[in-house]
Amino acid sequence: MSARKRLRSLWAIMYYLGFTPMIRNPLFIAFVFSTPFTLLFILFVASNGSALPYGLAGALTMVTTELGLFVGTDLASYKIQNRFQDIVVASPVSPLVYMFGVALSELIFGAPALIVLFGLMAGQGASVVSLAASLGVVLLLWVTTTSLGFFFSAYAPNTQNAFIINGFITTLLSVLPPVYYSVNVLPKFLVPFAEIIPTTEASALFQGTIGLGYSISPVSGFVVLLASTMLMLILVSFRMRWREN
Repeated sequence: MSARKRLRSLWAIMYYLGFTPMIRNPLFIAFVFSTPFTLLFILFVASNGSALPYGLAGALTMVTTELGLFVGTDLASYKIQNRFQDIVVASPVSPLVYMFGVALSELIFGAPALIVLFGLMAGQGASVVSLAASLGVVLLLWVTTTSLGFFFSAYAPNTQNAFIINGFITTLLSVLPPVYYSVNVLPKFLVPFAEIIPTTEASALFQGTIGLGYSISPVSGFVVLLASTMLMLILVSFRMRWREN
């Protein structure tokens, strides 16, 4: 399959699964804002504004994680209920092209939330260079969580289980780890475990961008994120159930 055909396939999937539903039901956009911005608001009110930078870093991490993991829920629905994946399997489209097409359609829904968060980070004093670095972190985390969602969707027996798995993994990655707070708050014996979680590294890098200081080395943060991204892409490429037996 040529590069031109891959791009055409990506655009077709993005348009059909992204732009069309968003135009027909704009409430999807509000849904992306709901949980991350609710936690951001609670932190802002409870701390009289002092914890706003941590809330911004956490909200940006959570929005990105949700956008990636939402792919798992949607893919399970497309495969089980709509039988859309059967059509894709019968076409020349590869699993990775299909995955990124669906993932980019999710990114369309999350674009307004990401724009608002980057604007708030700029208001907190983040420089253009720092925002560009944060965008790179967002892309790495998005690919990692998208691959994770795609992998689990292949083994979900029904859409209800896919939704439960998505919510459970989102909580594990975005609420329990030091995402809305500093890793330095944790007991020392828990820090090494937290540091291998990609969302911890992403949030720590965002916190450094806003001026809170880097609780984790920026180099190790990018290394962990890059390693997580490569690992999940390999897992999806070689261990995913693409065709039903």
